[in-house]
Amino acid sequence: MTISEEIRENIEFLKTTGFNGCIAGSSMIDGDYDNWETVPDVDLFVYNEPQLIHASGLMEVHYGYKCVTGGEYWKYNRVINHGKQKNMALSTLKFRKPGGNVNINITYKYGLDNMFSVLGSFDMSIIMVGHDIRRKTTVDLRCGWDGMVPVNETGLWSTSPKIAKPNPLREQDVDMYGTAMWVRQFDRCIKYWDRGYDTRPMAAFYISLIDKVIANGQLFQTKNGAVAFDAFVEEFTPLREKMFDWLRSKEDI
Repeated sequence: MTISEEIRENIEFLKTTGFNGCIAGSSMIDGDYDNWETVPDVDLFVYNEPQLIHASGLMEVHYGYKCVTGGEYWKYNRVINHGKQKNMALSTLKFRKPGGNVNINITYKYGLDNMFSVLGSFDMSIIMVGHDIRRKTTVDLRCGWDGMVPVNETGLWSTSPKIAKPNPLREQDVDMYGTAMWVRQFDRCIKYWDRGYDTRPMAAFYISLIDKVIANGQLFQTKNGAVAFDAFVEEFTPLREKMFDWLRSKEDI
């Protein structure tokens, strides 16, 4: 079985489970998965903590999927016995069918209680496709954006040219904390570039956010405000240079 076939098999399986959540992420876009350098996971986003416990338990006990590592088993037992870790907004458990190569991630992120909030939380426009399991509805929020072409044989819009842009539904405030959440995703620019997507607009966007935060300077004239701003500059100035060097290396492509 090819990677593409296994991905499709896992997606179709999840559609039959009745879990209260949506399938979204890179496995839902039109990609040549068999030629990607890394194997994409199939991502299930559940809408509440009880569903995280329910879906994870059924995957392990009823459906025969297994946690992929000992560490994932530790996380699984913690979730089953105590729920998600209370100081963590995001909880993810990784399962795989015995003998398979594709992971199914079950994720709950606090505050994301429907498919639209899940898709709205993504960083890049190219992955804003989801299927709500209980409503049996597929939504493609890429429609009509730059770089999109008419629907293909799958019934979804395709990205040709494959241009990755910032998700316009996500808060694009340039405060330090919002910017930090955006730009820590820079490695995804490299990963999706290797998968055949033009992620240069994302890299340029990340650079512009860092530049704006530094140009705005210290917003709160307190000791803590000064410490936070200095820490931001120290951490993200080198990352900005890394982004700039990567972007410059792709200028002539």
